[in-house]
Amino acid sequence: MDDVVTEAPGTGPPETGTEPLPPPRRGPGMRPALVVVGIAVLLVLAFGLTAAFTGQSPPPAPSTTPVRVAGTSLRATPATAVLKPIEQPGTPPANILDALTVPVGTTATAHTNNSTSATGYDEQVDLSLAGASQASVVAFYRAELDTQGWKRISVGPATNEPTTTQVLAQAAGDDGWYWEAGALVSPTVFGSDGKQTTPFTIRLFQVPDEN
Repeated sequence: MDDVVTEAPGTGPPETGTEPLPPPRRGPGMRPALVVVGIAVLLVLAFGLTAAFTGQSPPPAPSTTPVRVAGTSLRATPATAVLKPIEQPGTPPANILDALTVPVGTTATAHTNNSTSATGYDEQVDLSLAGASQASVVAFYRAELDTQGWKRISVGPATNEPTTTQVLAQAAGDDGWYWEAGALVSPTVFGSDGKQTTPFTIRLFQVPDEN
């Protein structure tokens, strides 16, 4: 009788039709994310270096928040609203208008065109400020014209008006002309209720070409 060989369970050849399991799949990994981060860093560095070499930076937005003026109790706000009646298309240039301020609480009362064909642009707006003295309005314009980039020319009595103080300054306009601004501050007046009001005028004129 032939010997019968019995194989131990699990040691024989695999069953017919059984395939080996595929190796486990790897996840996507961190490489794509690192590539994206690297590109972003390079872009930031490129823009930073460009700004450093060119010296260019985004211009700051003009502030409309009233600012306390040193040496006075008054606060400055842009004068563009009260100067609207004397503004013409492109004249005065925007950089001149933007460089003028008025005390908070100022109201416009009138405006006048002083120009002739020979003098060019020369207009003024009459204003009034309640609760402020003549001295405080003069101090306001002495400080603000300097702060806003004007070159102050003189401070003293206005021509033919010895009780009115004039603060006169000059600046270069974007239109290629020089412009002068005069703040003419009249004496303070008192109402029947005893409250003080100071009238003043802002006069803007284009410096004529001397050539």
